[in-house]
Amino acid sequence: MEKKSLDLDFVWNIRIRLRAEGDKLWAEGNKYRAKGDKLWAEGDKLHAKGNKLWAEGNKLHAEGDKLCAECDKLWAEGDKLWAEAILTSYGNIKIEWKNWKKDIGNECHLETGEVFKP
Repeated sequence: MEKKSLDLDFVWNIRIRLRAEGDKLWAEGNKYRAKGDKLWAEGDKLHAKGNKLWAEGNKLHAEGDKLCAECDKLWAEGDKLWAEAILTSYGNIKIEWKNWKKDIGNECHLETGEVFKP
């Protein structure tokens, strides 16, 4: 039975060394996991902040759309008043819009030769 005891002691010592190496790897793995958890939490915070920014952006877009719709309504009202004024003054004549400029609009040329500039 002496031989079996030596074999068991030998294997036991190998097990102890492997266990110690495993403990080192476990500790190192836990350090990486802790760093990963920290980065994950930071990512969650950034994700939440990003969602808040998206929501704010959507809110601002909606407000901009609302203002553009109001602008379109006012432009249409102005065009309607202009058309009615021309009909009242000259009757059914030809008009032509020319020289569009983004910042100031465009010119209205009447069949009579009159030109109205912004």
